[in-house]
Amino acid sequence: MGAELERTMPKVSVGAGSILFAVLLAVMIQPQFAQYLPGAFAIGAAAIAAVLFLLSVALHELAHACVARAFGARVREIALTLFGGHTTYEGPRLSPSRSMLISLSGPATNAILALILSAVARALTPVLLNADSGALAMCALACHFASTLNWALAIFNVLPGLPMDGGRALEAILRARGTNAARATIITGWVGRVIAVGVVVVPLALSAVRGDLPSPLWTVWSILIALSLFQGASQAIAHARFLESADMLHIAHVSQEVRVLSNAATVERERSYLERGGLYVDPDGVVLAPAAAIAEAPADYPVHAVLSPVVRATVLDGRPEGSDLLAAMQADEAPAYLVRNDAGQFVSVIFAQDVARALNARG
Repeated sequence: MGAELERTMPKVSVGAGSILFAVLLAVMIQPQFAQYLPGAFAIGAAAIAAVLFLLSVALHELAHACVARAFGARVREIALTLFGGHTTYEGPRLSPSRSMLISLSGPATNAILALILSAVARALTPVLLNADSGALAMCALACHFASTLNWALAIFNVLPGLPMDGGRALEAILRARGTNAARATIITGWVGRVIAVGVVVVPLALSAVRGDLPSPLWTVWSILIALSLFQGASQAIAHARFLESADMLHIAHVSQEVRVLSNAATVERERSYLERGGLYVDPDGVVLAPAAAIAEAPADYPVHAVLSPVVRATVLDGRPEGSDLLAAMQADEAPAYLVRNDAGQFVSVIFAQDVARALNARG
């Protein structure tokens, strides 16, 4: 029961970076709150707003996880990081529409939270005028700021570039319109790179137009966020190019012939195949190769007497090709894979090192 629960429950982690960001956020907004509240209450409002920010990011990622799981995916990890969070899941290849719903569930959650927090802030706003209700005023101000922050998270995350959720949604739209999956990722990755540059350039340009100086602290944070976005987009592009190489993979190019070992087979009957280094597979899925002294073996020797085990192989069903072949291998990692024909007979073996060599050659 415990093992079953461990397999179904995702890993949940809160990185030190997310806590650091929340603390710095509280430090940056506290002076603004001090314009409306006395010192202790301003600090309290900033702390509440920072906690609401962490909760908003967590619910954003939880929404991704719940929708992905509803579509049959296995959620591996939910993590809060320095610049937000991420949800990792795996499972059957999803249709573009389902991928889009998973991607947009996060920003939609932030929009709903923004509406809820805004309603709470409006309900509490009258107490801001009452000097004797500092605690409620503190909550009202924190909810108002957290509502604005959730709108910003929702809008920012629907921008159509990777690694934002909007980039995943655009990727799904491109796939639905017939664009190759890897090419769709490359396109949205480049859009993400442009957005990353804009995160720094646009605020600086607006400050120049207004004739004022941007906050040094916010400028540093925007540069760090931009670098994180640019790196995420670049990683997505690199992975897509790798998948493009994988699309060129075919079983015929990376497999070797294999024969099912028969107890009736003799060295004389199989000598030509043995001398070419032909491979065999036994009933347990162990791949065997001929030993060096084949020429000295008597003609009536059974073939298994001149074979040595090489590796135990995993059965690869469905004869996948291209990136599907790579995905099948990654889903069940093994040093070798046996391929069956339509009659259910083993006809070839794929060695993982040969696939890696082929991908490196194309890269």
